[in-house]
Amino acid sequence: MGGVVIDTNARVIDTSGNVIPGLWAAGEVTGGIHAGNRLGGNAITDIFVFGRIAGINAAAGE
Repeated sequence: MGGVVIDTNARVIDTSGNVIPGLWAAGEVTGGIHAGNRLGGNAITDIFVFGRIAGINAAAGE
């Protein structure tokens, strides 16, 4: 499964490995955490954890 790559702060990483300022992602749209070894729909924990992280960081403007 593909998807946008994020770091531990839920910031989206571009194809050069750089953070894209002001862009966060969470849930099924993300990749890189489970690589290609996760069944679709089985990311409920990721959704809650990275959704919260993304929200906190976006609100803080980090």
